[in-house]
Amino acid sequence: MINSTKQSFFGNDAKFHHIGVAVKSINNSLEQITDPIQKVKIAFIELGEITLELLEPADDCSPITTSIQKKNKLVHICYSVPNIDAAIICCKNFGFKTISKKQKAVAFDKYIIWVYSATYGLIELIEES
Repeated sequence: MINSTKQSFFGNDAKFHHIGVAVKSINNSLEQITDPIQKVKIAFIELGEITLELLEPADDCSPITTSIQKKNKLVHICYSVPNIDAAIICCKNFGFKTISKKQKAVAFDKYIIWVYSATYGLIELIEES
């Protein structure tokens, strides 16, 4: 077995929050919200200790449409952090780049920001203050 290395890309207090998954259509029996800023419909499912955020395109201009066309189900991983600004400074040391502005997310009523790494992919940071 290969040993893993623990990293603190977003600071020592960062905690796993959820995984974002692209879907063509969210089951109508699930509670949904629409995020006009992100251009997605959203629903959450709890699977044991893991939360999945189902992301359905709200229109043809949704970034999720491209993920579905490319058959990419995994869209992002989200971490909660106590301070987004501190997390951004920390993750830039590991090669992450911010790709959005800090904004309030409709799904959480908290601030989020998107960062990207060519190695680790798309990460959503949510501020838990």
